[in-house]
Amino acid sequence: MRNTTSLLLIGLGLALVVALNTFFTVPQTHQALVLRFGAPARAPITAPGLYVRAPFIDTVIQYDRRNLGLTLSEPLLIVAADQERLVVDAFVRWRIDDPLRFYQAVQTEEGGRTRLEGFTQSALRRVLGSVSSNDIIRIRRAQLMQAIETDLNREAATELGARIIDVRIRQADLPDATLERVFERMRTERQQVAAQLRAEGQEQALRIRAEADREVTIIAATARETAERTRGEGDGRRARIFAQAYGRNAEFAAFYRSLQAYERALPAGTQMVIPPDGDFFRYMQSQTGRGR
Repeated sequence: MRNTTSLLLIGLGLALVVALNTFFTVPQTHQALVLRFGAPARAPITAPGLYVRAPFIDTVIQYDRRNLGLTLSEPLLIVAADQERLVVDAFVRWRIDDPLRFYQAVQTEEGGRTRLEGFTQSALRRVLGSVSSNDIIRIRRAQLMQAIETDLNREAATELGARIIDVRIRQADLPDATLERVFERMRTERQQVAAQLRAEGQEQALRIRAEADREVTIIAATARETAERTRGEGDGRRARIFAQAYGRNAEFAAFYRSLQAYERALPAGTQMVIPPDGDFFRYMQSQTGRGR
């Protein structure tokens, strides 16, 4: 009885071992590759579920089928087309599309990351080395990232059986050693532009001021001419009016002129010593100004 129980337990244990080495599951987030003596025993498994393999002969390798991330282990020094040195840090999103080719190329995901980092560095140097530093830093960064993705996809798909989803340049800055030199050059250029604009502004100011002075001179001369002409016309009209008035009554005109002379010659508080019978006061002596 005891021997029978032992044999039964041994048989169950062997059955369990065989079952564990026969059945395997593939999660929804993974894909599997069944190998027999290092060679593929069947097509890659991309659908989740329960599968069977030859026990103790077949080996199952599973790869993540989701998008994976890769950040460069350290920033990359790039020499742009204008010979400026830039420190570039990039991030790559990628996915294993062909697990068999991936296994044959690198076997493990860690090996794939290492190879892909080398491909990324080469693509960054090729694409960014053909454009200027201004294009990389601020003008064409989006276009350059797309160009790097296209370049990297050709190499990754052929060598690794992987597909590049996205490439992002996280940082593209000047090295500390050359940063101050570039800033000084930028300051000099801005100062030259400022000096040129200031000189142009002064030139325009002088021209505008000269034109304004000329217009003021013309306007003032025109105003004086108009004033003199108007004054002359007024004086002529006044003279005509006086002449007409004097012509109508010469005695009254003489009397009126004498009154004006009194007003101008004798302001308030004036003391004069003049003979009372003098010609100046003839209208004080008689209405006709002819004396008594």
